[in-house]
This record gives sequence, structure tokens and C-alpha cells, in this order.
Amino acid sequence: MLVSVGETVALAKVLAELEAREVEWFCLGAGSNLLVADQGYSGVVIKLDQSFQYVEGLPIERCTHSRSAGGDMGAGPGESSTAPQVILTVGAGAYLARLATVVAEAGLTGMEHACGIPGSVGGAVAMNAGAYGWCMRDVVREVEIVTASECRWLAAEDLEWGYRFCRLPERSVVTAVRIMLRQGDRETCLASQRAYLRQRREKQPRSVRTFGSAFKNPPGQHAGRLVEAAGLKGMRRGGAEISTVHGNFLVNVGDATTADILALMSMMRQAVERTSGVVLEPEVRLVGCRFPWETEQGDE
Repeated sequence: MLVSVGETVALAKVLAELEAREVEWFCLGAGSNLLVADQGYSGVVIKLDQSFQYVEGLPIERCTHSRSAGGDMGAGPGESSTAPQVILTVGAGAYLARLATVVAEAGLTGMEHACGIPGSVGGAVAMNAGAYGWCMRDVVREVEIVTASECRWLAAEDLEWGYRFCRLPERSVVTAVRIMLRQGDRETCLASQRAYLRQRREKQPRSVRTFGSAFKNPPGQHAGRLVEAAGLKGMRRGGAEISTVHGNFLVNVGDATTADILALMSMMRQAVERTSGVVLEPEVRLVGCRFPWETEQGDE
């Protein structure tokens, strides 16, 4: 069942009802970095509607769009620690990559790295999304969360952050975030974004069906390079393939099933541990199933 909500009060009521009935649920962002079981999901899927796609606080003299962080939304290179700070409030349903473009066009620096990252702002906070050494924690100052009993703002420093990780209160949904950027030069910001997008086009598969990175990068290493060193690029299982462009991407080349994807991930994990001694940890999140190695460990 899919439940769409348009305001925080309604969301709290939905969560309270689900908690009272002891119904399993999860909140769906933009659907990136997510893999759903072939048999589907038996719980309730909560979706924040377009009311949560906004941005407030853009400098009016530099950008005329005041609430446009959705699909139609009109500290990085060039940043100075002495430049004036700008605090923006952004709805969790806004698209991260589009937000990065809008703030750059407004001459605000600090999110250039995010221009090619898919997903929603809420999802990006939940997994501390990042690229090229930058992550959401670098700009987040406060996070608004809703639970079955309350809606409140939490200071970023009161949350636990890590690589592709943010520990939020249990059974909570991110509904908005306050980020701190700095005023910079519009053309410099846009040029930086173009450079990052060019790097992505050169190093990652394009125009294919993929959920993004399968595994997190181990400290000081790159998961894709470890997979390549294990000789697995191009390996197929059913309709799924380990990308020939980047070893950490799994591509649906036809009618791939979740079982196909998980079989390849298990193969990648075992091969990298055997050849490099590194145990890869998944970055993609599962809904309605578990990773094969978790099942094996649970059966021991």
C-alpha cells in the first residue's frame, strides 16, 4: 500500500496509526539507491508529495525562484570562509541534483559536488550522501523529523554522522533540512558543476538502468577498482551485469530480477575478499528482503 502525505501533521497521524496497528512501513524518497524484493513489500510505503519540494531563503536579488525545489526547480570550489553565509530551508522531497544547480545559479557555493547525485534531499540526509570528498554533513545545520508523536528540529551536531550514514531517531521521517551555504561567484559555481558532471560521464555508465553504487568504498580504496581487480567487470547473471565501465555499478541489461542483482553482489563480495582481503559493505538499501550473506550468517 502506498500512502502519500502533503503536510507534517498528516504524516504524524499516519505514523501514529501504523504504529498502533504494528504495521511495517518505510518512507520512499526518489527511489535511487534502493532495491525492492522480487515479491514486493508487504508493509506500507509512505511518500512525501510535492508539498515537500521547496527551497526557502534564496537571495531574492540573485534568484527570483523562492519555492521551487522539485522537478521544476528553477563549501566547494570558489568558497571563501569569510563570504557571507546563507541559510536555506529545503523540503525533504526536493531533488538533490536540481537543488545543487539552483543554488549555483543563485551564486551560492557549497553544493557543487552534489550536482550529479540522484535522489531526494531527505534520502541524501538519511545516508549522508556525497561525492568527491564532499557529503551532506558539510552543509546541513538542522534536520526536521516527524515521528508518531512529534515534529521537531534537530541540530546536525546532535546526530551521529558517518560515511554514507546518519543515525536518525528510530521510526522517524526527515521532512525538511536547513543548510548553510556561502555567497560566491555564479559562473565559478556553474563551471565547477560542469567539471564534476564531466568526470561522472567519463567514469560511470550512462543511459542505463542502475541504482548507483552497489558497495561503499572501503577506507582509502575504491570498491569499483577492487571488483575490477577481481576480474568481474562484465560478469552477468540473468538480466543483470556488472558494468564494463565501472565495477561498482550493476546494470539491468534486460529483465534483471532482484535475485539476479543479489547473486552478483554476493559474487563480488566473495571475490574481492578472496583477492584483496577486503569485505565490502553494501551501499544500496534493500526493501522486503535481505542480503544473501546476512541470511547465511543468520542460519549459522
